[in-house]
Amino acid sequence: MIRFVMINSRHRSFNFVEYTNTIIGKVENDLNATEVEFYSNKDRTRKANIVINKKEYLIQFTYIITHGTFQLKIDISMVGKNELDLELHDLKIKLKDLVITDWEQCVWLEDRQSEAYADSLYKDIHLVENSLRRLINTVLFYKLGGDWWDLYMPIDLTKKYNQRNDPYKRRAPSFENIHTNLMSIDTGDLVKILGYKTYKIKEGNIFRGSSVGLEDPFTDAIQVQVLTIEEKEKLKQFQYIMNNIIYDETAAAHFQTKLSTLLADQLEIDKDFWNDYFSNWFTCDFRQFQGRWGEFNTDRNHVAHNKLIDIKLYEKFKTSMSQLLGIITDAEEKFSAYLETEMSQFLDELEQMNEANLYQSELDYQSLIEEEAGVRIRQHDSIVEIFQEHIANIFDELKEQFYYRSDLEIVYNEPILINETEVFRVDYLSGHTYLKVLADPFIDDSGGTTSYVKLTTIYNGVDLQKGFKISYLNGEVEYNEDQTNYMPLTNDELNVSELKKLQEFIESFINEHMPEVDEDEIAEYACESCHQFTIFLSDEDDGKYEQGKCLHCGHSNPVGGCIRCGSIVNQPTDGLCDSCQEYIDNQ
Repeated sequence: MIRFVMINSRHRSFNFVEYTNTIIGKVENDLNATEVEFYSNKDRTRKANIVINKKEYLIQFTYIITHGTFQLKIDISMVGKNELDLELHDLKIKLKDLVITDWEQCVWLEDRQSEAYADSLYKDIHLVENSLRRLINTVLFYKLGGDWWDLYMPIDLTKKYNQRNDPYKRRAPSFENIHTNLMSIDTGDLVKILGYKTYKIKEGNIFRGSSVGLEDPFTDAIQVQVLTIEEKEKLKQFQYIMNNIIYDETAAAHFQTKLSTLLADQLEIDKDFWNDYFSNWFTCDFRQFQGRWGEFNTDRNHVAHNKLIDIKLYEKFKTSMSQLLGIITDAEEKFSAYLETEMSQFLDELEQMNEANLYQSELDYQSLIEEEAGVRIRQHDSIVEIFQEHIANIFDELKEQFYYRSDLEIVYNEPILINETEVFRVDYLSGHTYLKVLADPFIDDSGGTTSYVKLTTIYNGVDLQKGFKISYLNGEVEYNEDQTNYMPLTNDELNVSELKKLQEFIESFINEHMPEVDEDEIAEYACESCHQFTIFLSDEDDGKYEQGKCLHCGHSNPVGGCIRCGSIVNQPTDGLCDSCQEYIDNQ
């Protein structure tokens, strides 16, 4: 059962019988109905029987006038229950589209088909969620031990889910003695665990010692590192804040921000959950997975909160959930293989750890130079990261803008920026064409040097001669021997204005060369020129595309007409449409 009501006709005069006759006539013509009959006619209620593709549907119109409000209620049902029926979906959308411009409001009251789509999606949702829960538990139990939840997770998570789990366990006493934290965790919090970081006191902290050398009487002599003037000042600030808090506990609220900032500056990352425990098993980076999981969470909430779902959104949900499940399943399989070769992997991790420590030391030294000269000098990875961030933002916006288009397959690959690579691709499924963007980088982290990324657009293998370039000028310093410090020569500068032009170009190109086309608008015979089955075939004069035009090569092809009723036929020559052929066969 599908029910919606139209409120307040925009037309001054309204004839119920004529209006419903017109609507049913258009439905009959647009959906190629074979049988249409009004079997009940009353002053305010009319019932119609309609057959589409040999399936029978019932439509009831009810005209209501109350206190100056005019309403037209439309009920749609199918003879023979099948909520996922495609023709039922087309019928309800067609009726809605035909009447919506004639009324001030359209209120959707009931849609069992949308509910059936949601029921079908629930299983996929639970499968995806539980797969990620299982993977997180498996990896972290192995890497951090059985008490990883209590040892490493922040208090807001452990407190919230401990409170939640207690009543769950009391309701199911058979599971009182098992670990169930992740089984009740919110979907959005699962990805937070993947990207979680813990911190430790860094060696170069303000508490490391005094400004003079001290000798430990019980061990070898140790030269304590000297604090800088700035570090001494921070230590004084810390002592001042703590003196106030010890004297008056209520002062903690006043100094909370300053104290948190000061202490955070003394910390460095200890455990990076994604890089340390999960990145090796995933085929995407954290940003990409976080984006996919965010989309999944949005889709999940849409389904869980009983929002309306049409056939396009249903198919989109099914596809995206299947892809996400594939990524997680692949990660599980890789981690299982890792457990069988633990020793060799362990040696590789030790080598990676040494490289990470060396890289961190270089970063620390670089930070000291930048701080002294007041100039930002980015290393290679940092330059790549800032380019990646701005490129990703633009293509994320493009993906979101065309997310509803089921006839487009859009893929974004974060560029590693080592050599020329494909970063963005739009496949036009209806026309068998594609548009892609190549990124050609030049990265040089030398001081005062300009790095750039050239973005080139390619359509079906042809360079569109639309190049877009973004650049970054690295800072530069020199050492002043007289003053014994580093002095600035060049300030860093980022220019990414061309990305907006690239976004506007792609938007315009898709709208012009890749118009939205339904599957039933494509002819079943091949193009005369390119021999692809991509001929646009529609009898609706909506200005979307020229009838007979090939969506692949642009060639204009002949379109036949019915010799009996004049409607188009799915062939290049004139003949009989299916409806007329059936009529003649029945005579």
